[in-house]
Amino acid sequence: MINIQISDTALERANSALKKILEDSPRAIARAVNRTMDGLRTDAVRETTQKYFVKAKDVRASISFRKANPGSLMGAMVSKGKRHSLADYQLTPSKPRLGRPMPLKGAVKREGGLKPLGPAFLVKRSGGRYFPFYRIGKGKWKMNSLISPSMPQIIKNEETVKAMEQGAEERFRTRLDHEVMQLLGVLP
Repeated sequence: MINIQISDTALERANSALKKILEDSPRAIARAVNRTMDGLRTDAVRETTQKYFVKAKDVRASISFRKANPGSLMGAMVSKGKRHSLADYQLTPSKPRLGRPMPLKGAVKREGGLKPLGPAFLVKRSGGRYFPFYRIGKGKWKMNSLISPSMPQIIKNEETVKAMEQGAEERFRTRLDHEVMQLLGVLP
């Protein structure tokens, strides 16, 4: 039979270390959540640019975060944006041609390729860019711009969200393990 005796000072030291870990755990969880959200933005940009004719900087610009903190361990990624003209995605031709006009084609999604836009035509707006429009009714000036989905609508695509959730779960587990190891003093 082996007897182990623990002194009062060793017991107090162990209790204070465990108490410190318990007090610091919300901070560690909040850090893990915030690091996970940074990676979530990366996943959103990667998945969206692979599936749609969008620029990475536009996707990044539409995303903002509500960070987690020790008092509230919940973080949120929010995408805000308005609808854009189809000219901001894929449009061919991008300028009207003289002579025999070429039919206007456009796409937002990479998968399906360019689709004919029917009776749409290009109009030069301020700034020198051309935008696709179509006529409404019979009046000369009655026309609407061809617009596409907003960035939040594009980002919340089922496939994109699924890939982002999968990456977030894995990243959170890894980050939480790292933060716990740091709390225990295993990592510098």
